[in-house]
Amino acid sequence: MINQEHKQSSADIVIVDDTPANLHVLAEILNEAGYQVRGFPDGAFALQSIAAALPDLILLDIKMPEMDGYAVCAQLKADERTRQIPVIFISALDDIRNKVKGFAEGGVDYITKPFQAKEVLARVKTHLALRNLQKSLRQKIAERDKLIAELDAYAHTVAHDLKNPLSVIVGFIRLIKDDGEMPD
Repeated sequence: MINQEHKQSSADIVIVDDTPANLHVLAEILNEAGYQVRGFPDGAFALQSIAAALPDLILLDIKMPEMDGYAVCAQLKADERTRQIPVIFISALDDIRNKVKGFAEGGVDYITKPFQAKEVLARVKTHLALRNLQKSLRQKIAERDKLIAELDAYAHTVAHDLKNPLSVIVGFIRLIKDDGEMPD
């Protein structure tokens, strides 16, 4: 049984692994922790489902027939809609070359098989929290940019509205000044 402290709001997680036992175990771990899970045995099918309904995070095996995990990740990172979704590679390939390649393809983390449930949950929780912070920050930046644009437009309007009365005042000052210098 998974510790209750890991219970999460229902984030949507996609698992892509061609080994049914891995899909089942990962789905069970994540479901028990309160996550919504979609599992896929191949990359092409997973990409179609991801495009139809964007998940919050993807757990991705590397060694799969037809399309390996690196190719799936490359396609995800090439698409504007899926670029920001964190991808955690989960693979039996434990040498540094494969790990570095996973990060180079756009993965945010790498878990080696056999995996431990607590490690998977800790990494998933961390990357979901980071993603939520990034989304919040992007939203705040967009709100700030909108506010700045509105303030710029307001300042332009105020400057324009003040220009005409100031021109009249400057004109009157010149008239008064000119009148003072003219002989009677």
